[in-house]
This record gives sequence, structure tokens and C-alpha cells, in this order.
Amino acid sequence: MVSVYVSYAWKDEEQHRLVDRLGAACQARGIDFVRDTSHVGYGGSIREFMDRLAAAGHVVLVLSDTYFRSEYCMYELRGIYEHQNFRKRVHPIVLSGTRLHKPKDRITWIAHWIKEKKELEEALKALEDPKHTLELRKSLEDYADFHRLMDQLTSLLADMNTLTEDVHRDTDFAALLDRIAPVDDDFRRQIIDEVRHTLAHNAHLSKVLQGRLHDSFAASTSDLAEALCAPPPDQAISTLLFPATLACLKSLDAQSSDFADTWTTAKSVLAWLTLLAVDARSVGVEQRQALAAGRLVFEIAVSTPLGVEIVSSRHREMAPQLRVAKSNVLGAGAIEQPRYESGWSEDAPLENLLLEIWSCVFPEESRTQLSIADRRKLQATLRVRREQATFHHYIAVPADQAKPLALSAFYQRLLAILPDLSLIFFHGDDEASALLVSDEYYFMALIHQFLTIPDLLAKKR
Repeated sequence: MVSVYVSYAWKDEEQHRLVDRLGAACQARGIDFVRDTSHVGYGGSIREFMDRLAAAGHVVLVLSDTYFRSEYCMYELRGIYEHQNFRKRVHPIVLSGTRLHKPKDRITWIAHWIKEKKELEEALKALEDPKHTLELRKSLEDYADFHRLMDQLTSLLADMNTLTEDVHRDTDFAALLDRIAPVDDDFRRQIIDEVRHTLAHNAHLSKVLQGRLHDSFAASTSDLAEALCAPPPDQAISTLLFPATLACLKSLDAQSSDFADTWTTAKSVLAWLTLLAVDARSVGVEQRQALAAGRLVFEIAVSTPLGVEIVSSRHREMAPQLRVAKSNVLGAGAIEQPRYESGWSEDAPLENLLLEIWSCVFPEESRTQLSIADRRKLQATLRVRREQATFHHYIAVPADQAKPLALSAFYQRLLAILPDLSLIFFHGDDEASALLVSDEYYFMALIHQFLTIPDLLAKKR
């Protein structure tokens, strides 16, 4: 289940009514709706809730004059902005009467926080004994931040194409909810079903995961798979799957079949969860068809080879096959480029890359040079594996790499020999990333650490 948080001025009754209606629309769409009144109990920490909201994968902003003057709302807005991928994660609703689009109108809120900061500074200076005012000085720093960021944040929000509250009400927030959870995202349901089926075969890991869920702030649900797939995938892996897997494996004999079964289950769940990190809107229909057919000769907006594996697997509708390669995480079918030597002849890079592909496809058969028969055998095998979706062999090339091995003419020669090999150019783009995680490199480091859990435990035994 997709989760969405809502940031609004909760002292405003009009906003309460709008948020109530939004919550009902989310429930009808099967979206987990998270708001302060239902997720902060008596005596609970408001600040902890706001921090969780700031890190959420989807946040609806109910924008108004009251919102931009509220210390709580600005704290949330600043936190959301600092977690990156701002445009992808926020879904603004601009209330009627909120003047946001003209620069002169936004100056009012800048002036407000300048005034708030000045008044608090003067009040602190007036104290005869200024000691023990740490929390007040933190508020002073917050006000300075709100003043500093107000122009940037309001300009960014004004540039986003939004609808009025009346349009949202009249359509039951259809445009907003389609952006969060498209109604036709059948593959997401398949992912949840795969996670459910996988966990059903390992009671030990399932029990520990249930315990982790109970101890966390996750919404109460009897469906473990739904709960595991509800938060952003990096959060689900770091706070639920990773510690649960580590605890399970610690309690088992590394040589036992239970250890092997639990580790296999955990890796399978990890693979399916990573697919939830892909923004389904990031690849168009034609590109999806090419990916599904195993043919990809264009760019993907990711920063790492891991991102390439996850995105291409998502659109081929199969679980990624992940492996650790030194400090990186690659797809099992990813073929690494050979190191380019400046003294090579014109054909040497191509011959070396063909040998690299051969060793990946046929690891038990070494070659120093490929014959015509070898090349035909290699192409035929790539074709069968692509058609049967048994394996995805591809080369991931950084699009900004100014080297001979990144030139299109070089790969045209390669694809003339192996037309069933996927070729994926990738480039980082924080604003248009194909992944929904806030930090792709953190995501890769997290998965890298997860995949090395058995090695970590072996060193400690």
C-alpha cells in the first residue's frame, strides 16, 4: 500500500475539512493516509511525526497564508526540501485566496519571518540572565532558515502546475491521487503478492518482521506484505528488512539449511522491494515496450549501475538479480566495460568487450579470442535468454563518459554483432530521476551492506 502524508495548518477548520475529504478519497483508492490526528497519540512527539513526514515518499501540501506563517508547517516544508527529490515527492493544493504566483505577494511571508526573528532576538537580549535558552536559540535558527528559504521554496512551488481546491473537491482529488498511485499500476500489486508468497515459506523471518513492524510507527495491518511495501523502499529496507534479516541469521547456524533458506527468502524480498523505488512515470510507453522486449538503446535518469538494474527490471516486470562488485551493486547480467588502453588498435576495445560478454554468458568456457562460430553462439544464447526472460544481459554506460567506449559508433559495431544485447546509457538527474529514493548512493550502500550480511556474520563468529 502506498502511503501519503499531509502537511497543513491544523488550527484552520477549513483545512481540517479539506484534509478529511482527502483522507476519504485516499481510503477509497487504497492509499494509506497519514495525518497528525490519527498518528500522534496523547503525549506523542509532534516533532518526531514531522520528521517522519519530511522523509516520506509522498506529501500533500495544503498551502495557504496561514501555512506559510506557521512555525510547524515551515519546519515540515524545510525538512521535505532537505530530503531531495522535492518536485516528485510533494503534491500541492493551493487554497483559494493564497497569493503565491507573483513575487510581490511572496514578499509578505519573507517579511513575516524577518519580523519573527527580530522580535525573538530582542526578547532574548532583554533577558537579565540569558543562560538556559538553548531551545529558544534553536527557534531563532529556525526563523533564520525560514527567512532564508522562503523565496526559494515559494518560487519552486509557484512554478509547479497545481489545481485549485475546488477542482480537487469536484473530482475527488483524482489528478493528485493519480500522481501518487496510478489506478492501473497492476505490477505494484504483483510485487506485493510476490513478497507475500515469498514470506509465506519462512515463518522465522516473518515473525521477526512482524515484531519490527510492531515496534515501529507503521500503520496497524494484518498483512505483512502490505505493511512492508507501504513505506518508501529505502526506509522499509533500513528499518524493517535489514535488522530483521540480521537478527534471524544471527540466531541460526551458518551451515544449516534454515540459514540458507532464510537468506534466500530475505534476498528475494529485497529484490522485489527495490522495484518499488522506480517511478513508473519515468519511462514512456515506447521505452517500456523496448525494455519489456529486452531492447534498450537510450538513456535512463539514474546515477548508478544499481539504478539501471532496478529500472530495467521494473519495466521488464521481473525481479532484479543483484550482486556485489567491490563497492558497487550490479545486476547479475550486467557486463562491465573493460579498461580502455590508449595504445589499443581500433579493433582491440571491441574484441576485449566481446570476450567480457562471453565470460559473463559462458563463465565455464574461457576464450582468448572469439571465432565466428563463438560469436554466433553468443548471439543465439542472448536471443534465447531475452525471449524467454530467463536472464537480462546488458551493458550500462555513463552517458557523460567522454571516452572511446562511450561513443555511439563503437556500440553500433557491437550491436551489429550482438543485436540481442541491451545497451543502457545512464546519467544522474536529481530533478528527473527515475528512482523515488532521496539519495541513490545511500540506497546502493544500504543494499550493498544487506547483501554482505553473511560475510559480516562470518567475521564475527
